[in-house]
Amino acid sequence: MSDRDSALSPAEEKPRSIESDEKYSADGKGLAETGQLNVTRSVVSTEGVIDAAELDQVLDEAAIEAAGQGESNSVYLWGLTFFATIGGLLFGYDTGAISSVLVQVGTDLDNKALVDSDKEFITSALTVGAIISALGAGIVADKIGRKWTLVICDIMFIVGAVVQAAAHAKWTLIPGRFVLGFGVGAASQVASVYIQELAPARARGRLTCLNSIAVTGGQVIAYAIGAAFQNVSSGWRWIIALGAIPPIIQIFGIHFFMSESPRYLIKQQRDDEATRALARIYPHATSAQIDAKIGVLKKHIQIENTPLSRRIAKVWTDIPTRRAVFLTSMTLVAQQLCGFNSLMYFSASLFQKAGLRNATATGLIVSGTNFLFTFIPLKYIDRVGRRRLLLVTMPCVIIFLVCTAGIFYKMLEPTNQRFTDGYPYPSSLTSAMLVFMVLYVASYATGLGNVPWQQGEFFSTETRMIGTSISTAANWSGNLVISSTFLSLMDAITPSCAFGFYAALTLVFLVLIYFLYPETSLLSLEEVRTTLDGGFNVKKSLKVRKVKISLWKAQKEASKAETSA
Repeated sequence: MSDRDSALSPAEEKPRSIESDEKYSADGKGLAETGQLNVTRSVVSTEGVIDAAELDQVLDEAAIEAAGQGESNSVYLWGLTFFATIGGLLFGYDTGAISSVLVQVGTDLDNKALVDSDKEFITSALTVGAIISALGAGIVADKIGRKWTLVICDIMFIVGAVVQAAAHAKWTLIPGRFVLGFGVGAASQVASVYIQELAPARARGRLTCLNSIAVTGGQVIAYAIGAAFQNVSSGWRWIIALGAIPPIIQIFGIHFFMSESPRYLIKQQRDDEATRALARIYPHATSAQIDAKIGVLKKHIQIENTPLSRRIAKVWTDIPTRRAVFLTSMTLVAQQLCGFNSLMYFSASLFQKAGLRNATATGLIVSGTNFLFTFIPLKYIDRVGRRRLLLVTMPCVIIFLVCTAGIFYKMLEPTNQRFTDGYPYPSSLTSAMLVFMVLYVASYATGLGNVPWQQGEFFSTETRMIGTSISTAANWSGNLVISSTFLSLMDAITPSCAFGFYAALTLVFLVLIYFLYPETSLLSLEEVRTTLDGGFNVKKSLKVRKVKISLWKAQKEASKAETSA
């Protein structure tokens, strides 16, 4: 641990004045009258969590949000989140759609059936486009803003869908997926950062989870539509074409409803617009509280336009930012290398090889499980914490991957550990395979499927878009590895060894997360940033979270006392 985790000096251990907290309380006295903030300061100081300046920042930021947010998020904030998550829905829709398309396309492309290498190439074309766009999306979003970057993504979604739906050759479909990948890669990054920059600290995790719910919801919709069009001539074209509808809705929402990120507006010296946006996000806040919130943000934002070259250099030369890049890239790569998207992309093909009837409808069970279990972190990601969710669910992911590998080994013994078309695999084993896959997906959706997309929390405003560009590109690179090798890997080392390999990789990432991944729930974006000063500071992050919980409780009890009085 760094010197920031050591105990405070005797002078710092004295309880400090709460005048700053009085300034930000709802009526100028609420929090102060309880005396509980004094207690919080005293306890935290003697535990040696953070220094005096950082403690003031923690309490001031929390007091502003506690007083201004009320008991629930504003309708306006929910609306912003809804329109922003349409990009996630499109990401999920394509993931589910391609699984159905690959088993329904038949000989419609070049008048011949697709082989496994064709399926991998078609699937990975989108991923290549996503990697490229993810690297550049942050620069564009810093230049023109978050919401207008999403408009560009929507245009790419529409163009990509039209080109694919009209394709009669493999080499027409592939460029269409490449263009679509540009939209998917940029939207997957910008939408999550946009939501994180809008959301109050105590709701940020839940609101960001809505983007993951949109992704999994898109997968369910795609599988359902795929099943509906399974017996329709050229039905796969309709599956792809319907993907052009959501981006049109998002363009409408962006134009008529969505405001820009307050943090981006302040960085662009557009304080009046930032004030109006914050007033709508915090409808119960007074003008003084909004001004105070602006002040807190300004402490952590360089108002001048820092040259792009300097911001890029800072990502690699500033040690806390390098730690943030490592943490976010590690978890987003773990999200892919646990093998989950092998099921999302190829579950219908896999179930078809296993001899299951109506493979597309069976794939709907997997995507439906993913969708339903994504709601669990929506409730618990802020209450339980990001770190604990990962540490509880990742061992389950490993266990069920190993169980799936064991079932494959037993099931494929009669066919020399290879799938053989037309072989009557025992229904008891294929059913067991499906059960363990469902349990694996449920464990993934509760932790790895959601937590890594909280990536924007770790970066300062100055480096957030560039940093998340790098980590999102790392995520898509992992996706490329899975999408371009899964079918070939099963053929090369057998299906049981392939799933066992994914389990081993997940174990490595679990160890890294245990020792290095700090807790960020309930901390403001600015507080998360200071956590990485001097080390990964897992212990410090857990104690700062404890401070925030104490403050929320103090504010709630103060409000009850004022109401009863």
